[in-house]
Amino acid sequence: MTARKIFKVIAIFIAVIIALILLLVAFVWGSVEWNQYSSKKEAIRMQKEVCDTIKTVDGKFTIYLDGFNKKELQKIHFYLQQDKVLTKDTVVSAEPDNKDLQTIIMPFENFNINDKIIVYVGKRFYVLSGFSYTAGYNYGMFGPVGSCECRGGGYEKINEKESGSGTLIKKYGLLDYQLPPK
Repeated sequence: MTARKIFKVIAIFIAVIIALILLLVAFVWGSVEWNQYSSKKEAIRMQKEVCDTIKTVDGKFTIYLDGFNKKELQKIHFYLQQDKVLTKDTVVSAEPDNKDLQTIIMPFENFNINDKIIVYVGKRFYVLSGFSYTAGYNYGMFGPVGSCECRGGGYEKINEKESGSGTLIKKYGLLDYQLPPK
């Protein structure tokens, strides 16, 4: 064999190896893209067919408070308003830590998504309305892990305004709010 034929065989061998590597990379990339596309389609379907049809909130969820001092967090009143009447009320306290943002757990476990929750803390009222669920996945290192599920998305409105982050900020509380009758 001449040197020219040896280089030709080596070049063909290298080209075949590079083609196989490119084919493998394209296969992996296509698989990842297809999984993302399928996950998005499944989440959209789950949102329309399941999450948007849920009418009852089951389970406690977290509420965030910002700007309140330790004394104000000792008594936090929660009221559940169904239609135009208060049906439940309870008092909880938050254990303040050294952070500005405090977390408390909603004391009501079961209520309708159209009900309103009224929170009274630090001489201010917050009317939470429009609870919603969103479809989503738990994500691992290489993409979604498990099936799509509905998660409590939180309240869409606080004091009849878009909630943004969903945090109850002291300066945005209502000072002159009148509670509905019991």
